[in-house]
Amino acid sequence: VNIRPPNYLDGSMSETTVTPPESDRAAQRRHQVLDAAAICFRNHGFHGASMAQISKTAGMSPGHIYHYFDSKEAIIAAIVDRDLEEMMEWTEIFYSSDDILESMLDGVTCGVEANTDPECAALMLEIMAESARNPQIAATVQKSNQIARQRLNGLLIKEMAQRCAVSNIDVQVKTDLIAAMFDGLLMKSIHNPTMDKAALTVLMRKVMLFVLTL
Repeated sequence: VNIRPPNYLDGSMSETTVTPPESDRAAQRRHQVLDAAAICFRNHGFHGASMAQISKTAGMSPGHIYHYFDSKEAIIAAIVDRDLEEMMEWTEIFYSSDDILESMLDGVTCGVEANTDPECAALMLEIMAESARNPQIAATVQKSNQIARQRLNGLLIKEMAQRCAVSNIDVQVKTDLIAAMFDGLLMKSIHNPTMDKAALTVLMRKVMLFVLTL
């Protein structure tokens, strides 16, 4: 339920509650399910987490879960899509920058932080592991990766155009290397949760600068 600010036009101090539109309410419920599923997948694994556990964690009935998602594979697909949407919104900041190179270097800090978050790492590694066994999830992950890769390719091309730069390195190779560096942090954060992220960020900025301007 949304609470609107008090209406002062008539001199009253009363608050008015409004019911969100059905589309908003449905979106909230979907996010509620995805957040609950993420917890269950991290704690119990894809196969260990049941729809009953997800519904209990979400605080809603199994029937409500199935109203939005017909399977755990569908939930994984929605989690992957949500992450992709966040990535697209994040890179839009770079696209609209007058200095894409500097913006990307500034974004390294957030990138390191996001890819060394223990909860994020645990969930993503679980999804990757399941994609190696489940063709349906593999297709979802590969499609998302392809879209993200194209997005980053376009960003690097625009960045080079801003600098009027020419490179002998294929932009797709640069894209894959950058993605591999940040993806690798997910695994490393599990192996070494006490890594010096501040020092890592400084070095990652230098590596990024080298790769982007090579």
